[in-house]
Amino acid sequence: MVPLNKLILTFIFLSLSILFSQQSFAKKDSASSSIPFSKKILWGDNGLIRKLDCAPQTKMEEMKLRHKMLKTHQKMGLFTLGLMAYQSYLGMQMVDNGKYSEYSDRHQLLGYTTFTSYMTTASLSIGAPPSFRYSKGVSSIKIHRYLSYIHFAGMLSMPYLGYLTAGNVDTETKNYSIKAKKAHRLVGNITFATFSLAFLTTLFP
Repeated sequence: MVPLNKLILTFIFLSLSILFSQQSFAKKDSASSSIPFSKKILWGDNGLIRKLDCAPQTKMEEMKLRHKMLKTHQKMGLFTLGLMAYQSYLGMQMVDNGKYSEYSDRHQLLGYTTFTSYMTTASLSIGAPPSFRYSKGVSSIKIHRYLSYIHFAGMLSMPYLGYLTAGNVDTETKNYSIKAKKAHRLVGNITFATFSLAFLTTLFP
């Protein structure tokens, strides 16, 4: 079996590669240019939403939809942050205070809930119509986006790390759960920290 640390690094590397590739900018030649590639697929001149004729009729209506989706994204982000905080608390109780049997089922159920809430929150941002323009300088939105690369990769890896931590692939000679616990905690802390910072950036203009 491939060593755990290599699996984690490979998974995170692939996740980051996909995310960074989606953030490339198109050439500025139309109203839908200069937007991130991920949004160009949906909202570009030949984007999926326009081909399906699901886009609002005017740019003003698009901006209203964008505002509504991003406000919901912010509210869902706060809800997800609360779930993450409680999930982190349960994890510390299980590991540091030896209450694994008491909290394991709750921790697992909350993990599913947090993951679903997180992906719903992310989809609201990814699916929202593009902005009028995207600045090249440093901004709170750009920092928010960069932080999302990290916590998105972390969130994708957490279910698998949790699966390993539960000892599901342990054998008589190999105990992967010991290393997985450390990795699960480290990745969880990084994911929670970067998600918290990303949420804070939404409070700034």
